[in-house]
This record gives sequence, C-alpha cells and structure tokens, in this order.
Amino acid sequence: MRLQLNVIKIKDIEFSGKTALSNGQLLIDREELRRLILQDTRLEKVDIELAHPGEKCRILHVCDVVEPRAKVGGEGVDFPGALGEKGVAGQGTTCVLQGCSVVTTLYAKEVEGPRDPNGEIIDMSGPGAELTPYGQTHNVVILPGPADGVNPLEYRVAIKTAGLKTAVYLASAGREIEPEQKIVYDLPRLTETGPSDNPLPRIAYIFQILSIQHGIIPNDPILYGLNVNKMLPTIIHPNEILDGALISPFRAWGMETYGIQNHALIRDLIGKHGRELQFAGVILTIASDNEHENERSAIMAGNLAKWVLDADGAILTKSGGGAPEVPLALVARRCEQLGIKTTLG
Repeated sequence: MRLQLNVIKIKDIEFSGKTALSNGQLLIDREELRRLILQDTRLEKVDIELAHPGEKCRILHVCDVVEPRAKVGGEGVDFPGALGEKGVAGQGTTCVLQGCSVVTTLYAKEVEGPRDPNGEIIDMSGPGAELTPYGQTHNVVILPGPADGVNPLEYRVAIKTAGLKTAVYLASAGREIEPEQKIVYDLPRLTETGPSDNPLPRIAYIFQILSIQHGIIPNDPILYGLNVNKMLPTIIHPNEILDGALISPFRAWGMETYGIQNHALIRDLIGKHGRELQFAGVILTIASDNEHENERSAIMAGNLAKWVLDADGAILTKSGGGAPEVPLALVARRCEQLGIKTTLG
C-alpha cells in the first residue's frame, strides 16, 4: 500500500471572495464554506473565525482539530465513511496543507450532555501557546449551533462532520498546485519481511483508540465511519491511520484527529523500518468498562501480535485517563507471557 502526501506549507490565511491558494497564502470564501457546513440539517447556524499565531486569542470548548487534507486523483476517499462515501484510505495521493488547522468547538452552551467542566482550550499567544502545536498553526475555527430538536449526541456528531468537511474543502484548493514536499509511505507486505529474510526485530504497535468509561456516542464515526464500541482487536495498515480511516472519538483527551493524521510514533516506526527494526503492523484496541471484555481483548491482541504479526516486541499506548491503564496492562501482560517484549509510549 503506497501513500503519497503532497505537502503545501501555509504561511497565512484570510477571508476572501474566493477560496484559493497562492504563494503559501490560503484565501477562504467564508460564505461558501458556511453554506457547505449548513447542508447538514442538524445545524442551524455556524460562525467561522480565524485565529493566528501570536494573536491575543483563546479558543474555548475545543472538540477536535483536523489538518486540511484532500485526495488527489481517483484513488482513495476523503475520510471514508465519516463523510458518507465508502472507500479506502491509505493509498494514492493526498494534498496536505501544513501549518494550518481546522478547530471545531462545542459552541452551544445550552446543549445538555457530556462536557468536561474545565473545557479544552487553545491559546494563540502567551505561555499556553507553547504547550500545543495548535498555538503555532493558522486556525480556521468552526462554531456550529444545533437546529431545534436535535439530540445533543447527534449535535456532537454534526460538529465532527463539519470539521472534516471543512478540512477537505480547504485542502481541495491545493490539489492542482505543485507541492513543496512529497512524502511517501510504502511499506512492503508483511509476508515479505519475515524473520528468515531479515534479522532485525519485528515491532508491533498496539494502539488503544478509545476508552468507553464515560459512555459512547452511537453514531460517532471513528473507524471508517463506524463506532468502535465492542470492537475486537483489529489489524490495520499504518497508512490507513495516517490517511483518514481513523478519526478522534469525541472526548478523547489528547488524541485529536490532527495528531492521528500526523501520528509521530507510526511515522517514526515507518522511518526506522528496514534500518533499526521491522515494522510488523498496527493492532487497534479499545478500553472497555468491564473485566470480561478487557481480558478477552488482551488475549486476542496478544495472539494477533504473536501468531499473526510474529512480533518480537510491542509498543502500547492508551487513550484517556486512568481507567484505560488497566486494559493496557492486561495486553502487556499477555504479550510478555507469549515472549513479546513490551514498552509503553
């Protein structure tokens, strides 16, 4: 599976009468974008604002951050499933607008439902801006309001959809522009990198993508447009993760879609493949809220790592706060029982 990212670096963004890209400046037709977002009947209104690095601005109640990306040519689909169209991620060519982000917010304070009492914030200046990459990006902030009678959980799905639509809309302006950088991810098939072919250690990444400790949103389009509640451990190609097959679950602290698109650990493992290690693959898991399901997931994840990916070592990461550490530890224990060395990222 070969994925090419055509990277265009954005130096500034501003509103204009037409959405276009020229010499690193992204011009945005605010009214056209507003009409696109309001095609979703779950939303009644939407404000769109810009936030620049160094500006005295704080963005409140952040739901997600997305890097603007759009497929180039006919191979692959933008955020497959999540935007309605089914298809494949992880292959073909994707235009990437680097240096800007789409930030979605829970704008309607009157809506009931799950809310972090502290809220998630992005500071564009001061000490807080140094604590997040989004203090250094030019941000298009989407503030949508729900239509009358819309279920609070469906409103949250609509917010997420608005952010993904905006990301594709903006990146589409760069499809025909010559990129400043081309990044290619082209791992060989797993069957071509067995132990007999290469003495380097085989390393798997076990990626916990969701904790259901605080409940779930039924239509949250997390993996290829579907919710992952009750999901069994699943093997996925690293390219699919980097190219929009997986998006951030609602209330997944510290795991924005932007971070998944630019997953540092996966990119590092791909970069080290064939030199320091063999990247054996990725296993997706979730953290359940009961012992039986966590034990089952640990057994299956360990077995996939050992008997399918033939891993010598595994890196594990968690999603959310303290409760997900329990299933994480169970997976690590199962891997160690099978002779797979583990470490936590």
